[in-house]
Amino acid sequence: MNFKHLKTFVEVAQCKSFSHAATRLHTGQSAISRHITALEGDLTVTLLARNTRTVELTPAGERFLQHAQAILKHCEVAKEDAQLVQSGEKGLLRIGYLSSACVHFLPQLLRSFTDINSGVTVKLDEMTVSQQLQAFTEGAIDIGFSRPIEKTHEGLLKEKHIIDDPICAVVAHDHPLSKHTVLPLTTIAKYSLILFARAHAPSLFDSLMAAFHYQQLKPSVVSEPTSMQALLTEIASSRCVALVPSCIQNLHTQGCTFIPLKTHLHAELKMHWLAKPNATTLTWLNWYEEHGPQLIPGPS
Repeated sequence: MNFKHLKTFVEVAQCKSFSHAATRLHTGQSAISRHITALEGDLTVTLLARNTRTVELTPAGERFLQHAQAILKHCEVAKEDAQLVQSGEKGLLRIGYLSSACVHFLPQLLRSFTDINSGVTVKLDEMTVSQQLQAFTEGAIDIGFSRPIEKTHEGLLKEKHIIDDPICAVVAHDHPLSKHTVLPLTTIAKYSLILFARAHAPSLFDSLMAAFHYQQLKPSVVSEPTSMQALLTEIASSRCVALVPSCIQNLHTQGCTFIPLKTHLHAELKMHWLAKPNATTLTWLNWYEEHGPQLIPGPS
C-alpha cells in the first residue's frame, strides 16, 4: 500500500471528483486514476463507484476512508514527533547527580528547565563520581553533576564549572572540638579522620590528603564511608573528625557540628556531558547557558 495512493484516495473521496483532486494535489488527472486503480488492486476491493459525471464511495470505500484518514493523521503526528526529537525539543534527558552536592539547587533547576521544555522527560539517578563515569562510558546518562573526573577521560567528556563548595570539619555535638569556631589542620590531624571513600570520589579524597601533606601532617584515616549520610552517622556516634563539603549540611545532620577550617579548601562541583552530545543534551546545555547560572545558589 503506497502512502501517496492513500492521500490521493482521501482527496478524491472528499472532492468527489478526479479533476478537483488533481488540482488540489498539483498533478494530472491520469495520475489520480493510476493511484486509485493501484490502491484498489492492492486491497482487492472497489473503493469508488465512478462514471463520467460523479464519483461516489462504495460501502467498502466508506469504511476504508476512515482508516485511511486515521493512517494519514498518525503519519503526520509521527513526522512532527520525529522532528521534535531530532531538534531536541522532545525526548529523554538522563541525569546522574550527587545528592549531597545538588539537593539544594537541582529541584529548582529541573523545574525551570521543564517549564520551558515540556516535551523533554527528565530521568534522575543518584550516582557517585565513579558510577557517573561508568554510566557515561556505557551511554547510560547524558548529564552528570559530580566532583571533577580524572583527566584520563577528557576525550570522552566535556565539563563546566558549577560551584566551589568550602570544606569544613564535622564532629559530634559533644566532641572536644565542637565549641571551636575555626579549626586548623594541625588540630584535626591529632584525631582519627573519616573521609568519603576515595573509590567513589578520588579527586576530593586526594585534595584533602594533599592539604595535610603540604603541612607535613600524616592524618590517620580510619573509615571511608560510601555515602555522606553514613559518614555523618559515623561522626555523630564517635570521637572522629571528618572533612566534608559544606553542602553536606543540607542532609540529616542531627548530632553533628560543622566547623569552618582555618585553611581555605574547597570541593569543586562540575557538570559533565559526552563530547558528542545528542539533541536533547544540546537543548539542556543551551538552556543552562542562558538560565542555569542564576539558579545556582552560592556556597553554603
